[in-house]
Amino acid sequence: MLKSIVFFNEIPRAMDFHYDGRPVAIILLIAATLTLKAPVAGGANSVLTCRPEFANLTPKHTMCLEDSDKVMQSGVSRTDKKLILDFHNKVRREAMPKATDLAALIWDDRLAEVAQKLTRQCRMYHDANRGIPYYDLSIGQNIAGGSLNWKRAMETWYKEKNLFKYGQDPKEYLGQGGWKKIGHYTQMVSHRAHRVGCGFARCQNGRFYACNYAQGQISFRFPYTNGTERCSACSSSCKNGLCDCKGKLCFNKGKLDINTCTCKCQKIYKGAECRTLECPQQDGRSCGGKWPESFCKKFSNVPFDCPYMCGKCPA
Repeated sequence: MLKSIVFFNEIPRAMDFHYDGRPVAIILLIAATLTLKAPVAGGANSVLTCRPEFANLTPKHTMCLEDSDKVMQSGVSRTDKKLILDFHNKVRREAMPKATDLAALIWDDRLAEVAQKLTRQCRMYHDANRGIPYYDLSIGQNIAGGSLNWKRAMETWYKEKNLFKYGQDPKEYLGQGGWKKIGHYTQMVSHRAHRVGCGFARCQNGRFYACNYAQGQISFRFPYTNGTERCSACSSSCKNGLCDCKGKLCFNKGKLDINTCTCKCQKIYKGAECRTLECPQQDGRSCGGKWPESFCKKFSNVPFDCPYMCGKCPA
């Protein structure tokens, strides 16, 4: 038994555009991943895992949940970590049609820690609060239950490729909610994913598996870019059919150049990973006028164009 729940929300981007000398507002839509809310409990065995960095994000963070009393065994062995990475990277390397921009995944202990905590709930669900304090990124997730081992769990996700049709809306060929039938596979071959961390628990009521990915997928139609040659988008970093940026991540909405393995940062951030905040002297002219403070949460670019109004820079 398995399931995957991934919802999409459209986050508009506010822009200024001039037509015939007059300012016109244009909205570009960017997809983002949402998750279902899950019930939360607190208890003595959550004390060690509910560290301040998680509790400060939300007291309902997965790391602040109480473990189920049905847990009999948990954890991912070194052998299984290698198996998980090798399996994922083989799937990515052999993706059809051929992928030009898929990176080799690396293991991430931060992702694994949260995935492990989820499996210790001994039930199948996607957690709503699995964010990583150090990462300002969307976190994708695949879960499975009932499989005898990791290989069988991942094979269940992988077999969804038999239904997947690159470039087509799954609703058109699988019906309403068709993405649910391919979502595990598309997460495995998402070009946005550069790191994975997984957890396992054997409970009195079954076996539970979870893998968290940085970053989460945003497209079931185009999980990666198709081309005639594998990793042709990254000739400088291509290794054994996959782009190899050593799990490089770009933060604060920075964009990774998969060829050079460098980050292109938003205007107020600098540094190799876009972590250094450099505030301008003042906000842009639109801020506080035709772009009110409510736009900070409504449009994805406004916090970077209006860092003082939106609280990214201290007043």
